[in-house]
Amino acid sequence: MAGKILKSVILVESTTKARTLRKFVGRNYSVLSTDGFLKDLPKSRIGVSDDFSPDYITVRGKGSLLAELKRETLNARRIFLATNPDAQGEFMARQCCTIFGINPNSHCRIRLDELTRDTFKAALADAKPIDENLADAFQTKQIIDKYVSHKIGEYLARKIWRGVKVGRFRAMLLKLFAEPKQFVPCPLPLAPSLTPATLQELALTELHFSAARTRIIADQLYEGISFDKDGCTGLITYPHGKDISLTSERRTPDAVKEYLNEYQFKLYSLIYTRLTDKNFAATLELDGSTNDAKLMTALDAAGVDWADFYSVGVASLLKRKYIAAEDSAYKITVLGQRVLDALAGFFDEVFSATAYNAVNAQVRDVAAGKAQKLTVIGNYCTKFNAAFDEAMATLGEDAQPQNEPVVESDEICEKCGRKMVIRRGRYGAFLACSGYPDCKNTKPLLELLKQTCPKCGGSLAKRTLNRGRIFYCCQSCDFATWDEPQTITCKECGATMFAHKFRDRVPMYYCGNEACPTRVNHPMNKILAEIKRRAEARKNRKEQGTRDKGQGTSVE
Repeated sequence: MAGKILKSVILVESTTKARTLRKFVGRNYSVLSTDGFLKDLPKSRIGVSDDFSPDYITVRGKGSLLAELKRETLNARRIFLATNPDAQGEFMARQCCTIFGINPNSHCRIRLDELTRDTFKAALADAKPIDENLADAFQTKQIIDKYVSHKIGEYLARKIWRGVKVGRFRAMLLKLFAEPKQFVPCPLPLAPSLTPATLQELALTELHFSAARTRIIADQLYEGISFDKDGCTGLITYPHGKDISLTSERRTPDAVKEYLNEYQFKLYSLIYTRLTDKNFAATLELDGSTNDAKLMTALDAAGVDWADFYSVGVASLLKRKYIAAEDSAYKITVLGQRVLDALAGFFDEVFSATAYNAVNAQVRDVAAGKAQKLTVIGNYCTKFNAAFDEAMATLGEDAQPQNEPVVESDEICEKCGRKMVIRRGRYGAFLACSGYPDCKNTKPLLELLKQTCPKCGGSLAKRTLNRGRIFYCCQSCDFATWDEPQTITCKECGATMFAHKFRDRVPMYYCGNEACPTRVNHPMNKILAEIKRRAEARKNRKEQGTRDKGQGTSVE
C-alpha cells in the first residue's frame, strides 16, 4: 500500500483568502489560515522592556488553533507563507518562521499582490526568503505604539482615572475634533491610479460609505469573488499598498454584477470607472457636510498617511467616549477634552503631525535598510520619555491611579426611594442603589432609543457590556438582539430594520418583523435560528449545572 503523499502547506492570515487560494493551488497543497496574529504583545501590560525588547505571547483564544496548525504543519513537505504583501504581512511571516521552525532564509515567502491563478503560479515559482528589513519596519512602529500607549495610560490613570489611554494617531485625531480649522479641498491626482486614501475619500463623497465599510469591501474584492465557471479570483490588487489596480479590465462591473452584492458592486464600479475612464473628474469636491470628509482633508493637508488607521482610530475614540457621533457629525465629549487638557503642554511635540510623519519616514528607512530598528525606536522614545517624566513630575511622588468616579443617575430605586448610581461590573455598566449595603437593588443600565420594537411596538434600548459589546432589547417585552437597529424602516411593513454584522463581510440588513413578506426565504432566518439554538443550549447547560450542583454527588 502506497504511503500517504505529504502536502506542502501554505499559511495565510484570512479564512476568506484561504478559501480563494484553495480553488487553484492544486491537491498537493493545503491552505491554512492563522486568523490574524498567533502571537502578539500582551494587552494587560506593557510587554516592552527598558531596552525595547518585545515580549510576545499567544493571543488569547488562539491556543487550540496554534496547536492544530502545528500538527498540520509537522509532516508538511514544505511550508510557504502567503500573508499580505506589506510590512505587517512580512512580520507575520517571520513570526510564523519562529513558531513553526521554518528557516527564514529559505525560499518560503510568497507575495501575492493579487489573488488570481496565474499570479499565484508566478509567485510560487518566485518564492523568496523573508525580507528582514520590511519585517523590522512593522515591528519598529508596533513597539513604539505599544510603549507610548501604555505609558500614557499610566499617566492618565493618575491624572484622570484608570482605563483612560490614547495612542499617537488617536491623540492627533482627537485634537482635530477639538480644534476645527478651515479645510480646503485637495485635488486628487489625475493619473489613472488609485491610492487607498483616495478611494476612501471618493467612496465617502460619492457612495456615502464610511472609511471602515470601504476597507472591508475592498478587502473582499482583493481576497476573491467566486465565479461559477472561472472559479475564485480577486478583482483588485492589494488595497493597502501604494496603489490599487484592477486584476483585469475585461471584468467590467456589468460582467461581474451577478456575483457581487450591492455594496461590492457599487465600490467595484467606482474603482473600475476611476481606473479606466481617462476623462474621469478627479477633483474631490467637499461640501463640508460631514466631519469625516473634513478630517480626511485635514490629514491630507498635513501629509499624514491615514488610510489604514482612520476608521480604526475613530471607532476607538467613539468606544472610549472621547467623541460622540450625532447625525454623521462628531463632537468631542467632556472626557475627550479632559484627555486633551492632560496632554497639553507636555506631549504637543511628540504627538504632532510633524513627529508622526517623521516616525513614518524613519520606518520607511528601516524597510529600505537605511536605518536600524532600535535606533529609530530609541530616538523617538527618548523624546517621549522626557515629556512623560515632565508630566509625571507635576502629579507628585505619591500620585496613585484613580478609580472612575461614581456617577449619579436620574433613576430612583423602586425598593427604597434612594437615587441609583452607575457602577461597572463584570458584565459592564449597571445601575445600583446608592443605599448599598442596606439596599442591594440593581438593574441594567439602558440607553433609550428612538426606534420601536418590531414585536410589540414598545421602545428599544441599548445596553453596553464589557469590552464594548452591545445588545438591544425592548422595555415592554422579551425582544432582544445583538443586531443594531437602523433609523430606516421596512418599506413593506414599516417595522424597524436591523443590521447583522459579519467579521469579513459587509452587514446584512433585514426587517425585524418575522411576519413581514420580506423575511420569506431571507438568509437571515437561518442565522437567527442558529443564534437562538445556541442561546437555548447555553441556557439548558447552565440550568443543568445548577441542578447538578444542588443535588450534589454521593460517594459510597
